[in-house]
Formats: sequence, C-alpha cells, structure tokens
Amino acid sequence: MSDTKVIMALFKDPDAVANSLDKLRAEGISDHDMVVISGVPYPAQVLGRPMVWEKLPWISLTGAAIGFMTGIFLNAGTPLLYPIHVGGQALIPIPPTAVLTYELTMMGLIISTFLGVLWESAFPSFGPKYYDPALTHGRIGILFQCPTQNEDELQEMLKAQGAERVYHPERRPL
Repeated sequence: MSDTKVIMALFKDPDAVANSLDKLRAEGISDHDMVVISGVPYPAQVLGRPMVWEKLPWISLTGAAIGFMTGIFLNAGTPLLYPIHVGGQALIPIPPTAVLTYELTMMGLIISTFLGVLWESAFPSFGPKYYDPALTHGRIGILFQCPTQNEDELQEMLKAQGAERVYHPERRPL
C-alpha cells in the first residue's frame, strides 16, 4: 500500500462528478478503488456508476421460504405425525393453518431482511473514516486510491474537470 495514495476531490456539480469518474476509469482507476461520498443519495445511474446487484432480495426470499416451510410443517406436519380426531372436524383446518403459515412466512421474511441488511452493510465499523465537512453542505466527493507516479497528473485532470478542491484527506473519527 506504500505505492498508492488516497486522494479526495470535491465537486459542486453531479455532471462534473460523472465526467471525472469516466476520466478516472480511462486512466486505469477501477470502480473498486473509487468511492463517491455525498450528503444527497444520488442514484448510481446519475453519476455514471455501475449498477450494484444486491443480495438482499434473495436473502429475504430465502427467509420467507424458510418461514413458509416452518409454517406448513407446524400446521400440517404435526397433525399428520400425531393425529387427534376430534368430533368430525378436519385433521388440518384450513383457515387457522393459512393465518399461522402467513404469520410465520412474514416473520421469516422480516428476520432475514434485518439480518441481510446487517450483512450487506458489513456490520457498521466504528473506526476513523475519510471525510470532509463540505460534504454535509452539498458537495460531492470522489475518494480514490491511485499510484503515486500518477498522482500529480490525476490531480490536474480533476481540477480541469471542475473540482473545487483536490487533496490528501486525513482519516477522521465520525
């Protein structure tokens, strides 16, 4: 990591950010090494970022399926394993079975979604982060790692694209 530097560029205009990201990609900086930081949640398409496919829907659907199977087993499997016939009633009554299966499906969905959000956000870290107070006041920052030999060239390119400030940020506690 000694042959790379961390650089932050601050912009006012989202179009300038999108153009700068394209230029950085053309210079060989991968999307994995770039982070866009903003106080406004811009969609990935606005800034020209690649679409991120989340795993959260699949985690949630898996939890719902597990909840559904648990509901079916408890409501239908248990009476079939231990049948108790009571005065001409059905062994598996449909209305209460449907309600309980629905509730267990939703409980599985909710629990798996909560755990999936924790997993996707990589369990919040509490260490120091790169940050600039101008980000809170409407600026958009591009934070990226670049090789030291390309540092001056990339800084000039970002200034030419409309960056207000290009510098080496310090890690700050949040």
